[in-house]
Amino acid sequence: MKRRLCAAALCAAVLVSVSACSDDDESPEAKASKSASAAATAACGDLDRLKQDTDALTSLDPATTSKDDVKSAVDKVTDDLSALAESSGNLNSAAGAAVKAAADSVKSVLQSVGDSSTVQQTVDALKVPLETLSGTLTTARSGLKCP
Repeated sequence: MKRRLCAAALCAAVLVSVSACSDDDESPEAKASKSASAAATAACGDLDRLKQDTDALTSLDPATTSKDDVKSAVDKVTDDLSALAESSGNLNSAAGAAVKAAADSVKSVLQSVGDSSTVQQTVDALKVPLETLSGTLTTARSGLKCP
């Protein structure tokens, strides 16, 4: 009887120690899901910033805006485009391609607008490409299910 009791106690001790040492790490699927979620959150943040800065640049009033204000707004959009390029791998291929095409259109206009351009000329040149980009960003946000 003592042997059975000792054997049972030993088995219980082994089971407790084995369960205490078991691996509590997440499954690879759970890690991948968290990683994808974090990447999508980063892309959503980049899309939000770019949309806000794009809308701000679009709404500039040439009558009250200085060249420095335009340059600052353009720099923000350019920085946002760079940040989005890094995180845009999280967009599906169609949305990513649409955002890239719209962004390339804005960049092309920015390169063609010289320092000698007036605020009015710069705002006018950017109006349509920025509106297109803004709409594309809204669609991309929807596709990512951004909050």
